[in-house]
Amino acid sequence: MKFISQFLRILVGIIFIISGFVKTVDPIGFSYKLEEYFGESVFNIHFLQNLALPLSIFFVILEVMLGVFLLIGIWKKFTLSFLLFLIIFFTFLTFYSAYFNKVTDCGCFGDAIKLSPWTSFGKDIILLLLIVILVYGSKYIHPVFTLKINWIIIGISIMICIWTVYQGIAHQPIIDFRPYAVGKNIKEGMNDGESQKSLIIYTLRNLNTHKEKKMNSDDYINSGIWKDTLNWKINDTSVKILKEAKLPSVHDFSIECLGEDKTENVLDQDKIVVITVPFAKKLSIIERAKLRKITFQLKEKKLKFVILTNDPTYLSPMATCIMDQTTLKTISRSFIGIMILKKGVVVAKFNINDFPTIQEIKEL
Repeated sequence: MKFISQFLRILVGIIFIISGFVKTVDPIGFSYKLEEYFGESVFNIHFLQNLALPLSIFFVILEVMLGVFLLIGIWKKFTLSFLLFLIIFFTFLTFYSAYFNKVTDCGCFGDAIKLSPWTSFGKDIILLLLIVILVYGSKYIHPVFTLKINWIIIGISIMICIWTVYQGIAHQPIIDFRPYAVGKNIKEGMNDGESQKSLIIYTLRNLNTHKEKKMNSDDYINSGIWKDTLNWKINDTSVKILKEAKLPSVHDFSIECLGEDKTENVLDQDKIVVITVPFAKKLSIIERAKLRKITFQLKEKKLKFVILTNDPTYLSPMATCIMDQTTLKTISRSFIGIMILKKGVVVAKFNINDFPTIQEIKEL
């Protein structure tokens, strides 16, 4: 039991650190996931939607720190109690999502690893069992280092978490797992999916013996039994899925300008500045002024650009194009973001706090 407890302490600690860290990299992305859970179609807890970002920051840092506490073996009662509470809570969420098909991706590992609802639920069940074993064998968990070293590790871990979260909110995530990260080819991302592979299964009934047998469509054709209508009749057909369809990594990048699809036109440009505004209604006066300034400068220097927003009526009279809000939020976590494309390849991205100069844009 001692060896098992020590092994599971390290395993569970590492899993929670990795799971928490990929979310500290992009806390806004995790807050969007919380908003889905708090939304009207799931739990309908409206007031928590407004607290999604603070809750996101709290949970992602807590997740990392619990993993750290478990690894260095300190505060075991507090750590194991919180781990048990969190995993029970997450297990409920993933089961609810899977059973009712409400939230198709739990966001457990951010955008780094996408898990289906039932896979997420299975993962949480396994973690729940591991944590229960740890609770049972908690007497074998002891501090690994001295008190001074433990505090140094805790302090460094918290500072790294806070810095990573700050970068993800105020600037760009230090690691971008999204399909619109710098260096990604959006055109290729739109075509990297796989179609579903399936077979039709026939249930055949022998008209003489009344016995039934099943054959897939290939065997049915190759055997020639389909010609023998005097002896065989198809009683039933079903479909066997051999391989589920895999959506392309970029499956929702669509630009509509004045009722015309401009997606290919934008992706074919030698260089174009794409300005994303996912929350047009919520822009402040200062943010609107920044948007007007950058568009004026781009026009002045005759640089090609397009403004993408979820609702053009709030940005009138500026000429804008429409894109799905979820896609806009995926491209940029900023209220106003800039993405520079060259033949569909992302060469640079900027948060509203880091807008480049026109000269910098020209040199990219």
